[in-house]
Amino acid sequence: MLNLGITSRSFGGLTISDAAQRMAQVGFSCTELCFVHEDLSGWTYNGIGPLEDITPARVKDAVREFTSRGISVTSLGMFTDLRNPEPSARQAAVEYAKRYTEFAAECSVPYIASECGFTPGKRGVNADTYESDYENLKSTLREICLEAEKSGVHMALEACVLDVIPSPRRLKNLIEELEAETRVRLGSLLDPANFLANSDEEGMFYYLKHDVSYFHGKDRKMNAAYGVNLGDGDIDWIKFMECYIRFTGKKPFILEYCNKDNCAEIKRRAEDYYEAAFQRLISRIN
Repeated sequence: MLNLGITSRSFGGLTISDAAQRMAQVGFSCTELCFVHEDLSGWTYNGIGPLEDITPARVKDAVREFTSRGISVTSLGMFTDLRNPEPSARQAAVEYAKRYTEFAAECSVPYIASECGFTPGKRGVNADTYESDYENLKSTLREICLEAEKSGVHMALEACVLDVIPSPRRLKNLIEELEAETRVRLGSLLDPANFLANSDEEGMFYYLKHDVSYFHGKDRKMNAAYGVNLGDGDIDWIKFMECYIRFTGKKPFILEYCNKDNCAEIKRRAEDYYEAAFQRLISRIN
């Protein structure tokens, strides 16, 4: 069965209790918690958000709101810039991640999650900084992972064709390098929309099937910079779900981009694709 959830960013501005209640009403089983709520705010995309008023106890209370309704919290969504060329900015990201690790450890949340990060107005692979961006990213991740794993928390990295880790193969290479150098275990937050322009559905799993922490569920047109709701883009979702069933079992599949008004419809789409994939696999056995 598809382990289907939704990011709490889809309910931004609501209280934690209201967001959890709406998720439960639609039937979601897991979530990625971001601090975008009326009573738990401080999330800043690609930056450092204010966490002064957030304590482990407050995050633990928030997590309890979800778990009491049968919704597991897969990760705390941080999504900051980990490859900033300024050493002081990278150190700030490390300290930021340490706070998220503290929150996650207190609540027994297994992952904190981030993208690679980018310089606003210059997003994309830039030849003049590509190699240094990679080394900066790896150094930051090494420090974060080593610290997080002391508390039983792991880092899940979301990569994208628009960033310094532009392909599944490149992400696999980063994972292997970090493990070989320091034995840390970086995981993949695999978003198929982020790799669509350079990898088909099966290719993503070829490289990352053993490294997936969880999935983001959104779509994208082949030549578009921005994502769309699942089913509105060019991903072959039946083929993707076949690979999900074959290789990653019940890893959390957490919807993005949909909202409180259309999430039930997008959830049905995902479930229908999963069922079609399951039936196709069964028919091949028979």
